[in-house]
Amino acid sequence: MAISVYSKKKEDIEFQYWERCRNLPEEKLIALLGHNNFKLSLEAAKVLQLKGGSKVIKLAQMDCFSNSYKRRVLAAFILGQINLNSNEEKVSLDILYNLALTDKSAIVRSYAVSSFGHRCNRAKKYLDSLLALAKYTVLDKSVNVRESTAIALAMFDNKASIPLLIKLLKDTNSDVKDWAAFAVNANGYDTPEIRNCFVSLLNENNFEVRYEAIIGLSKMKDKRVTQALIKELSKDIIYDEMVQAAAYLGNVALLPVLYEIEKKWGSFNELNTSIKILEHLKSKL
Repeated sequence: MAISVYSKKKEDIEFQYWERCRNLPEEKLIALLGHNNFKLSLEAAKVLQLKGGSKVIKLAQMDCFSNSYKRRVLAAFILGQINLNSNEEKVSLDILYNLALTDKSAIVRSYAVSSFGHRCNRAKKYLDSLLALAKYTVLDKSVNVRESTAIALAMFDNKASIPLLIKLLKDTNSDVKDWAAFAVNANGYDTPEIRNCFVSLLNENNFEVRYEAIIGLSKMKDKRVTQALIKELSKDIIYDEMVQAAAYLGNVALLPVLYEIEKKWGSFNELNTSIKILEHLKSKL
């Protein structure tokens, strides 16, 4: 997918800020945390996170109680992946948990959920704590918090998260549903209720959501996805993953549309593989 002009400009700016920050001494980086330009402050926080050290850790833990929501955001971000000893980790997890549940700022809660997820990913023994937290954050009024919850749950292969992901699959926001579907597919979850949710997502206007639903249902070999897949394969822009999905699904009804793609675009590896698999299945009928 082509990168948008806006996204390219955003990446260029972030890189410029990173170049500005990466060789600065610790004191100057700490000073930048209070800069009016939040994006510059975030790049400074990234460098501090990589540098680590007890001074940065203590500062981040203290800033989680700052009156400034921006400082709380940056502090939560730093605590997400900075190297911590066991005591520092326990204290930081408690702080992040409380921020995720009680902070009045939605963006702070969102960053806290994300950082809590990263910490649990580094130390799997805390997964139960993430699941306990997610029971509340899947219901948060903020879209960003619910989206961060879906992303955090995607990091773990644990079937106990399925009921939470099902709630997120039924969310009113397409980005939340997209990440929840991604989490399901990333971990290979498959239940009747997940399948039914995915079938409902086939009618989404958001392509990313439909994409995850089509790929997921195809891998589950649920033939209710057949018409949606044919529709995607009949478009002027076709994604390789959709061609591969035909092989996952294993429905010979997809052969005609694959032949049309071959006629229009010529052969390529994904197409050849899918046609070969479906022709083999057809020969056994």
